[in-house]
Amino acid sequence: MSAHTFRHSFAIHFLLHGRLLKYVSQLLGYKLVDSTEIYTNVLIVDGAHFLDGVDFH
Repeated sequence: MSAHTFRHSFAIHFLLHGRLLKYVSQLLGYKLVDSTEIYTNVLIVDGAHFLDGVDFH
């Protein structure tokens, strides 16, 4: 697994569990939230599939 794959998985995991985009952006070290929005594109493509079995509290 590459560092890029880990970062991507980390970001998607946090977003799926309801963390704010701004928070995830800060954790990844981005200065602008816009840089983090690319991770939300994955959720939009097949959002129903990604949310199967995810329990939001």
